[in-house]
Amino acid sequence: MEVNCVWLGQGSFLFESGNTRLVVDPFLSDVVEQREGFKRLMDAPLTIEELKPDYILITHNHIDHFDPVALPEIHDFYPKVPILGPTSVMRLANEMGFNQEVLQALEVTEHLPLGDFNVTITPAFHSDPFSIGCLLNAASKTIYHTADTIFNQSLVAEVKRLSGKKIDSLLTCINGRLGNMNWEEAAQLAGQLGVEKAFPMHYGMFAENTEDPVKFINECNRLGIQSAELIPGKKTIL
Repeated sequence: MEVNCVWLGQGSFLFESGNTRLVVDPFLSDVVEQREGFKRLMDAPLTIEELKPDYILITHNHIDHFDPVALPEIHDFYPKVPILGPTSVMRLANEMGFNQEVLQALEVTEHLPLGDFNVTITPAFHSDPFSIGCLLNAASKTIYHTADTIFNQSLVAEVKRLSGKKIDSLLTCINGRLGNMNWEEAAQLAGQLGVEKAFPMHYGMFAENTEDPVKFINECNRLGIQSAELIPGKKTIL
């Protein structure tokens, strides 16, 4: 058994291990262009029908993570699939009329089994004060998804403490704007966590909020960390 992911753009991923498909922050719509005027540069690589999630985890309430257009459509298409997230996500989901039976609130430091994944909720330091990241454990691998967060030593220390062991792969924001760490800080995070592999995310979606991932990749390689761009829609083994 292995762990793999499909990058859906921004901080959105489909993770697969064994018989479990975990979708994180599915951002599929043009809602940001409609509300903010920022046009998508990357089409959604999977349709709602192709997602086939067993679980959906939303890290915070911003519209490029809690997609107020796509997420209700996903919920309607998969009405029994659990939707998990912090307090801010639960409040918004309730306001939008989601079925309360599938909603599950998450707290930082919480550990929970989701099918073939064991998930640990990590802190994220972002403008939504309830923001979270996550550690995914499956197939003897540990993957850390930072979600949206700035870099600080409290984040490093807490993620190390919560993981309790080596982190194999890092998926990290690099855009350096709107409450997120930049590529240099993301590479520093990778180095301090001692990961084997590090992949950049949260770039390439909007011209107004992006970064060159090659800078991050080159710095990781200099540190002896394997790094490469993820190709949207293509499966990558973590």
